[in-house]
Amino acid sequence: MELNYMDLGMKVLGILILAIVLLFVLTWSGMVSCGDVPYWCEVYESVLGSPRVLIVHGDAGLGDPDALSAILRSPTVGVSAVDIASLDMLSLGNLKRYKLVVVEKARKMNMEQLQMFMDYVQLNGGRLVWVGDAGTEKGANELNNLVDVNSLKKMLDNPWARAKEEETSYSILNFDEFLGLRYVGNYCSMRTCTNQVYAGTLKTELTGDHPLIYGIAPALELRVKNERDFSIVQQFANASNSNIVLSLDQGSVLNANGKTLPRHLPMIVTSGLGERIAYYSYPLEYMVQDNNYSRFVVQMYYGMLGK
Repeated sequence: MELNYMDLGMKVLGILILAIVLLFVLTWSGMVSCGDVPYWCEVYESVLGSPRVLIVHGDAGLGDPDALSAILRSPTVGVSAVDIASLDMLSLGNLKRYKLVVVEKARKMNMEQLQMFMDYVQLNGGRLVWVGDAGTEKGANELNNLVDVNSLKKMLDNPWARAKEEETSYSILNFDEFLGLRYVGNYCSMRTCTNQVYAGTLKTELTGDHPLIYGIAPALELRVKNERDFSIVQQFANASNSNIVLSLDQGSVLNANGKTLPRHLPMIVTSGLGERIAYYSYPLEYMVQDNNYSRFVVQMYYGMLGK
């Protein structure tokens, strides 16, 4: 039987087209990262455009959303679609349009807003970057010093743990467990940060191959200005879902304003299924403005999106 090369070619072409369409669908749904297939990111984004990024902010707190947006749009990072929105103007429906959401300069946040970001990740597969002291100031009618009557354990010793009194019970939100972290305070509220203070050495996790710090030197000096500041957090000892990617080595234990700070402080911590959540204690734009470490912004964007 004579082989019909035309028919064979058409069948192969049809299979290739179906495979490409399937790959587009899997990438769009998040089931496959474009970085899993060589050169696929370039093809995918040339057709659909780069993933949209949303920077959410409030009225006060650590971070400079406009500066971060400019850095993301710069040729160094090359993000074409970056939006900035006020926290009070958002709903879960707005967040669902974005592959990556960054929350900074948003110290005050109520339970419902924290729940919205949890739902964005847990129900919609979003990727969330939480920065500094975002969400550490409670909203109205939220409880303080709540104690579990069964264990006599103080439940609200962390501003990321929230509670409201309902008619017959309490409404509890464990955003602290969502991040895997306890907020302690801001560095410059415990230590005087005039001009530019040497805070210590940034050290990457041992393998150095985590997407958020890949290609970054294993040890870098960190200098902090008073108006820049960063947050001090502690990882939960039993937080099996969180991973310290970058830490600050202060050289020794620091005693400041009556508080003792451990030698090593978490600076980047990931958590959640598939590490869809990343906490940055020091805003990324400060890394660039004060230390010229633009690589952290590049790796945040490409690392969070699995490229």
